[in-house]
Amino acid sequence: MVIENNFFEKFFFEQTFNPIALYKIEPDIGIRGSSAIIYIDVNSAYERVNKVKREEVAGKSFLEVWPNVEPCWSEIIERCVKEKHAVHCESESVYTDKYLEAIAFPLSDDRAATIFLDRTELKKSEAELKDKQKKLIEYQSMLRELATKLTISEETTRREIATDLHDSIGHSLLSLLLDLRKLKENYHRPNAAESILDGAIESTERMIAESRQLIFELSPPILLEVGITPALEALADKLLSPRDIKWSVSTRGQLKDYPADDAVCIILYRMSRELLVNVIKHAKAKHVHINVNRGPNKIQVVIEDDGVGMRKNFMPGRGNTGGLGLFSIRERLLHIGGDMRIVSNKDGTTVSLLAPLKLKVSDLREGADQ
Repeated sequence: MVIENNFFEKFFFEQTFNPIALYKIEPDIGIRGSSAIIYIDVNSAYERVNKVKREEVAGKSFLEVWPNVEPCWSEIIERCVKEKHAVHCESESVYTDKYLEAIAFPLSDDRAATIFLDRTELKKSEAELKDKQKKLIEYQSMLRELATKLTISEETTRREIATDLHDSIGHSLLSLLLDLRKLKENYHRPNAAESILDGAIESTERMIAESRQLIFELSPPILLEVGITPALEALADKLLSPRDIKWSVSTRGQLKDYPADDAVCIILYRMSRELLVNVIKHAKAKHVHINVNRGPNKIQVVIEDDGVGMRKNFMPGRGNTGGLGLFSIRERLLHIGGDMRIVSNKDGTTVSLLAPLKLKVSDLREGADQ
């Protein structure tokens, strides 16, 4: 193939959309290196990409045109003529601000051509893929950590329930049993029996109060009896009021118009409890506002505090909060078709919990299996 070939010159050289340059290699290539590479011609695509005119480069050496260019571009031109086969390289191009792949191939003993392919989008996609793979690995790691924490949390909850039963109801039952035995021994002594009976009644009343408190901790009856809004009011009063944190609750949308599944209300209640505990531990807030919004398909709980806010590099992943953290809350909501959004600055934090009004059967089954 030679440069005068009409097919190459008119069709391949002029019509291709990729930049192409033709060069003449002077005999002293081994001594002068890339300075011996002389431009013969460039096509329109080369002019457009490299922002040069063919009359500006024709007859000039490669280094005259590109004095600070990456060395790989001239090296492949020299090599293709010397080795008599096509040579390829790819690199960032400082002049075009693109990532280019170049293929240099010999046309004759002293002439060569280089075609440039723009790989910028490909490299960008590769970088994005690597970034996503890295995030996926981190995400999988957090999921494994979450699974471990869930197991530990379940065991901790069992121990707490067992301890509460032993320390409260267990002791009360033992006290009641002792009183009943004394009552049996002193049934013929009215005054002593009356005193023992008073103690038994007091133990029974204490047991009832303790069992109600334990039931409220596990699953507040008010949640399923009158809805999530009164349950959140009771929760805020129980958690925030003793710590002198003022609170308020507002609603939008009626329960009768947009009823949510009991399972959804339980999920949002437990998540709200965890968020309020985090406010108590970390926010240094003076006021907390809870807003419950209902719509045709979704229910939203928004918890807003006037505390110190979260750190600037905060991400809803591991180690950002106590308990299972916001990562756990977000994942549980995503699993049922919901979402969590966080807005935080020096004036406070707002967390939005969004969930569907109705759960799919598959969500209920998976929740029962876990």
